[in-house]
Amino acid sequence: MTRLLAFAGPSLTPADRAARPDVEWRPPAQAGDMLRLVGEGGPGRILCLIDGYFDHRPAVRHKELLLLLARGMSVYGAASIGALRAAEMRTFGMAGVGAIFAAYARGTLTGDDEVALVHAGAERDWRPLSVPLVDVRATLCAARRARIIGARDARAMLRAAGAIHYVDRQWQDICRAVVPERRLAFEAWLRTGAVSQKRIDALACLDAAVKGEWSAHDAPAMVRTCFVDALARECGVDPALIG
Repeated sequence: MTRLLAFAGPSLTPADRAARPDVEWRPPAQAGDMLRLVGEGGPGRILCLIDGYFDHRPAVRHKELLLLLARGMSVYGAASIGALRAAEMRTFGMAGVGAIFAAYARGTLTGDDEVALVHAGAERDWRPLSVPLVDVRATLCAARRARIIGARDARAMLRAAGAIHYVDRQWQDICRAVVPERRLAFEAWLRTGAVSQKRIDALACLDAAVKGEWSAHDAPAMVRTCFVDALARECGVDPALIG
């Protein structure tokens, strides 16, 4: 039986996770989590990498993902660290899903801060506490299509959002870039019109993984290094399991 594992946190709501009892949910990933999957074994496993740490905890290493791909695991990425890693490793067989992945793959987006945000822990269901820049972009595009704001205001708010550190980025600060009379209309629309591109892409990733929407690929070669062995020992994984 195929097992679908997903490393996800703030990109999905508690209701999103509850609606998918077929998924084995894991918290946002950090360095070593992919290596630990090697020890769990089992055929027919599919992985969705969505959320992960990169600032105050070390991020998922490329070599970890390469090891899983070399072992024949289907690995999908989207929304956050998953989109970044999929764009970087698509030539090795990692499948990217969604608009954020596509933008990184094209080079339209380049910075890690585009998907970064601060969030609560597991006890509060990973609730987002700041706004990622990719969601600001998607929301401003939607507001323009709805004729709530014009191009000038959209550009002003995007510049304002980009100047705020990801930890502190909130809509109330972003909206100050617009004159009060137009700001009020936008803020009223924002209550129901805000777009979470990360959530959209995360859900699409789960659907693509379940449907197997990724053609078979040749398993890449895994080059073992002393750094991989050191990470394995730190994570309690026997380095001998690494080919």
